[in-house]
Amino acid sequence: MKNYETINEEVFEMNMAKEDNFNNSEVLYYLEEMISMGAEENYESEAYQDIKQHGKVKSSSLKKIKRNMFKLYNEKF
Repeated sequence: MKNYETINEEVFEMNMAKEDNFNNSEVLYYLEEMISMGAEENYESEAYQDIKQHGKVKSSSLKKIKRNMFKLYNEKF
């Protein structure tokens, strides 16, 4: 029998590697689009405000945002 935990961890690691391929302008564009459509999560709107005001964003929020971008990208293509 296969060890499903190991498989899930490997898939997660592969996904994490691909999520890092988004650059800053793509993240900002994604946030602006989500906000304009009214489909953003609270952490996304907070991240957008932090970027605009301070030029920084929490790493935990950035991980979630990149994960959402990765999921959206895979659904489209």
